[in-house]
Amino acid sequence: MSPAGSVSPTDYTFQGICSSSCAVAPALTLTSITPATGPADSQNQVVLHGTGLTLATQVKLSQNGSQVGSGIQPVSVSPDGTSLQASLSTHGLAPGSYDLALAGVGYTVGTPSYGYIPGAYTVTAVPVPPVPKPRNLMTPLAPSRILDTRSGLGAAKARVGANRLVRLQVDGVAGVPAEGVTAVVLNVTAVGPTSAGFITVFPDGRNLPTASNLNFSAGQTIPNLVVVPVLNGKVDLYNGSKGTVDLIADITAYYSANGTGSALNTVGPSRILDTRSGLGAAKARVGANRLVRLQVDGVAGVPAEGVTAVVLNVTAVGPTSAGFITVFPDGRNLPTASNLNFSAGQTIPNLVVVPVLNGKVDLYNGSKGTVDLIADITAYYTAGSSGSALTSVGPSRILDTRSGLGARKAAVGARQLVRLQVAGVAGVPAKGVTAVIINVTVVGPASGGFITVFPDGRNLPTASNLNFSAGQTIPNLVVVPVIDGKVAFYNGSPGTVQIVADLAGYYTA
Repeated sequence: MSPAGSVSPTDYTFQGICSSSCAVAPALTLTSITPATGPADSQNQVVLHGTGLTLATQVKLSQNGSQVGSGIQPVSVSPDGTSLQASLSTHGLAPGSYDLALAGVGYTVGTPSYGYIPGAYTVTAVPVPPVPKPRNLMTPLAPSRILDTRSGLGAAKARVGANRLVRLQVDGVAGVPAEGVTAVVLNVTAVGPTSAGFITVFPDGRNLPTASNLNFSAGQTIPNLVVVPVLNGKVDLYNGSKGTVDLIADITAYYSANGTGSALNTVGPSRILDTRSGLGAAKARVGANRLVRLQVDGVAGVPAEGVTAVVLNVTAVGPTSAGFITVFPDGRNLPTASNLNFSAGQTIPNLVVVPVLNGKVDLYNGSKGTVDLIADITAYYTAGSSGSALTSVGPSRILDTRSGLGARKAAVGARQLVRLQVAGVAGVPAKGVTAVIINVTVVGPASGGFITVFPDGRNLPTASNLNFSAGQTIPNLVVVPVIDGKVAFYNGSPGTVQIVADLAGYYTA
């Protein structure tokens, strides 16, 4: 019985001493030790092998014939004396090779004998935990214009020629640090192109990728959000058309791996504003030069506090005149930048990353007419360790139903969907991906409609990512959660449509 308060043993070995009619004890030998290696500064469990081993057997580690360390403490022995379980301390021992010797037995250093095994045990260095890589986190900025070729801001005051590019300095501009920036978030607008074409935004000095960020027709003014890696402190904007075009770029955030910033948390997509129905604001069209204050904290899975920015897909519906929408932090002065440009009667979306103040963001109607506004939330950012960090890549094309890339070679049917594998594709890890950033483009739709991009396997949400009219080619950036390594694209139109998707980055927890 154990004393009160002590722990009763669960395993022990008892070895007696023979006093009469005893068999001849086998000779004491030492042949090996398992395992033959262990880390420094630890208590390692080993088994000594040999003959005649007892709980009284004394074994030591030695170097150059001298004992080192505190010795080896017996724990239990087999009935036949061929194996002795013991505890071997390596505290205070430097990594290296050590001899194993029976105490009280003479031997010649370096010469194996029945009681001495040279180099029998190796002490290894304590594993050094890998230094975690700095997380690539986002710092939101109030929208600021940093490029306008119409006025000479950020580049020459000249339209960008066919197959020409603009090199845009982003480091050290509009609140962006002078170094350490890994990527920027830009709202890029093509103004008055003389022919149909596209804009590709990519890291400065890299080869021109095959992907595009913004498609336009002649005379069209159209924006799209871009997340692009930064090299040499710059990004490049390429005009892939046969005509000239003016370019505008408004910066809304930057990414850095200096240990500061905010991490992404995905939600939805969920509709949180629709002035047509009174969701999130009054049931009324937004008047000329008026704004809507939209509560985002505590809504649709967003925390009630601690949110630094939100990712919204904002759609202008049925404007009565041409104009723009600017989304900005609540209570701040109206910036000169814009997020969404539209013509009269046009329904058009654009993705927005906007800082949050007072738990709200503001949406301003910069037109002379009225407009309905829709906002679908897909993610929010919080400061600290919780959430996902960005790895920017590409842009790389991962889906093109016209060629059979990523899906079968066929237009997507009415009310049909395409499942796209993203994990393990184009540099994305096979596991651990929480969300991806993809630029989605519809090509040649047979009728007007919308595309919804959502996590594979989830129910189809009521939110949409991309609205289009018949025959229109139009892109929009999407941040979408990843489940089972896939995302799904739903064609919410009564006709067929081709879908193209270019990967811009991915998030990991």
